Amino acid sequence: MSPTIAEDGSDRSTRLRRALPALAMLAMLVVAAGFPLLRNTIFFYWDDTVGSTVPIWRRLAESVLDGRLPLLEPDMWRGGAFAAEASTGMFNPVMMLIAVAVYPLDNMALAMTIAKTLFLMLLALGVYFLARRYRVRPWIAAAVGAATPLATQTFYWDASSWTYSLMATAFLPWVWIALHRAVHSGGSLLWVVLAGYLCCSLGNPYGLLATGVLVIAFMIETAVIGKAKRAIGLAVSGASVLAMSMIVYLPLVLTSAVGWRSEAETYNDEFLSPNLSDLFGMSTPINEPWISSFGSSHLAIPAIYLAWFVLPLLPWLRWQELRGRGRTLTALAVFGAVYFLLVLGPSQIWMFRWPLRLVTCLWFPIMILWAILASAGLERTRVKLRAALSFGAIFLGGFIAWGDIPDNIGEIALGGLVVAVLVGLVVWRGVRDRFGIAALMLGTLAVLGLQLAYYPSMNGVTNYRFPTSQKELTERFAKYEGMTVQIANVTNVHGSDLHPGRAYQDMLFGSMYSTAGVETTTAYSGIGFTKLDNALCVVYQGSMCRDAWKALWLRPLDYQVPLADLLRVRTVVVQNSLVDTRKEDPPPGWRRAPEAESTDLVTVWKRVAPLPHPDGRVSHVSRGVTVDSDRMTGTVGERLNFKRDNGSGPASISFARLAWPGYVTKVNGQPVDWRTNESGLLVVDLPEGVTSGELEIDWKIPGLGLEVAAFAVGLLLAAGVGIVPAVLRRRRPASTSDGRVSDVDFEPDDSSPNGNGGRHSKDAVRARSESP
Repeated sequence: MSPTIAEDGSDRSTRLRRALPALAMLAMLVVAAGFPLLRNTIFFYWDDTVGSTVPIWRRLAESVLDGRLPLLEPDMWRGGAFAAEASTGMFNPVMMLIAVAVYPLDNMALAMTIAKTLFLMLLALGVYFLARRYRVRPWIAAAVGAATPLATQTFYWDASSWTYSLMATAFLPWVWIALHRAVHSGGSLLWVVLAGYLCCSLGNPYGLLATGVLVIAFMIETAVIGKAKRAIGLAVSGASVLAMSMIVYLPLVLTSAVGWRSEAETYNDEFLSPNLSDLFGMSTPINEPWISSFGSSHLAIPAIYLAWFVLPLLPWLRWQELRGRGRTLTALAVFGAVYFLLVLGPSQIWMFRWPLRLVTCLWFPIMILWAILASAGLERTRVKLRAALSFGAIFLGGFIAWGDIPDNIGEIALGGLVVAVLVGLVVWRGVRDRFGIAALMLGTLAVLGLQLAYYPSMNGVTNYRFPTSQKELTERFAKYEGMTVQIANVTNVHGSDLHPGRAYQDMLFGSMYSTAGVETTTAYSGIGFTKLDNALCVVYQGSMCRDAWKALWLRPLDYQVPLADLLRVRTVVVQNSLVDTRKEDPPPGWRRAPEAESTDLVTVWKRVAPLPHPDGRVSHVSRGVTVDSDRMTGTVGERLNFKRDNGSGPASISFARLAWPGYVTKVNGQPVDWRTNESGLLVVDLPEGVTSGELEIDWKIPGLGLEVAAFAVGLLLAAGVGIVPAVLRRRRPASTSDGRVSDVDFEPDDSSPNGNGGRHSKDAVRARSESP
């Protein structure tokens, strides 16, 4: 064999050996993601994911494939202001790529399972490489990388329901890595901007908050380690991310006046607010903390669980490893302290609510600090005392869990026994031995299996149990023609009826109607539209109250026609258990449509005569005004030709579309004002003296000019932090090199799990050069 071939083979072997911990970790994540599907195939197709995220992703992918960006979708009504909702991720290229990639899958549950598994793997890789930045041994980094995505708040709640929280959590360690490289290895600040933008552009404000806290934390660290000048670059990078994120968040702020998400208060009602004692359950597998949740006084999952090994192994760790490293752990300490306080803080601070959802950020510094200590191995002195402390940690977590829910004593005891056995195995073999590493990683899978045995799903939130096939939904609900109003409430559906073969023959909730191709006011919205919501008493996921039936046939102020006409409604679906209309006479111009009633759960009403101007959205004109033609231009714009008997006096045209901020209206090419009626619909008043002409309706993102300018400034700042340091490096004489080293300088030798394989001499020199 030639030397070249031998060297190539050796290089391939070395690369494979170095990649093995990460590959094993990712394989473990795939297995873990498959665990819940054994008993619950829709584990990742749950609550807000299916009520909101799935319909948004399907519409985003469909629109992008059609060559447009769905900033406003009038046919989705209260759920169609995508730009204003912020948390749609349409400005995040990674999310959009995944949404488009899974779109061809008709099985929407399978599509979301694949997408979420990818983000769980992205999170695991981020934690792995972040740990490696802190010189954690590869296999220990893999162990904490595998455990972090399986922490209950992340796996059960975010991965199952709150998709955008999962994605923000997955991107956050990459922001951390980029900041650490920039501060300690002279890495390009462009990576900080890129990672920060990917985390913030999802539209999840908690990602924006975490990114800001991280930037500030590393600015403090630069001062502590004597590299204060680098804080300037970090500040500019953070400003760049913030500026480019304006296009994501500013439309929400500028639209908040028409919705109910305009409150910005600080108060405490203890909702989803853990306390200090709850945190002692982070290593207790079976623990239902007494934290107020949706419709319950406590959580029906072990929401504070992080990893079984964190607390019980603390007595065995070599804490002296932190001596001399304190300054380089400043950012970790600052970030951890901030989130520790936020998790224990009031239930809402400004627009940030529910502290429990912040616990996923608190886990990062805890896991990294644990991994740093574990990399030094376990202490073997004073064994009895350390064993007693380990047992105490397990017992205390179990006792607190028992104190919350005494009926769970059997399950709690079993969970404690499993943890005790696993801790014993790791202590026996050590955390740097192959067997010990296997116990760490496989133990995490074993605990997950135990949890899934008792908690096969995310309890305490809505399990819609929608059909999973988009094609099936489209075919099933083709019976509803035109604009459809559904007067129904998901809480009125009996549990035995909440499945595809029963309730979902005739009803849907959230925004799922949009995947079936039905235009309807029933939609999930995080911001709402107050006037329409009040008129039809709609809640966030589209459910209505029984008064909506009467409201639909009342005449709003200043109109001589019912609200149903102003909305251009052609089909009304009424849930019989909410308001029984089966024996009522049809409203004038309507008929009952029993052919569209697949079950006895609903009564369907249909308009008899077709609506005029079927290609547009005009729904009412003032006396003396006639519309000759009306047509949509694209999905948002509209053009209509009108005539008016008299050019003086008030005259208006109303449209069956919500009056979201951002509309631009013109009459004969001249801008005119528009307004909102009491039902939230768009109304255009015709100017004095105009007796005929064309009315144009268009829409643009609120604050578009400022957002584009801010994005341009953000790009310029990004270019500056990328170009200026490169120019300065070229001008710096070779003798003034700052001694920067590559990422591998932070990597212990990974030739074996127990770290006994030695270190090449040049690696040893590099490691010493980076020692605190």
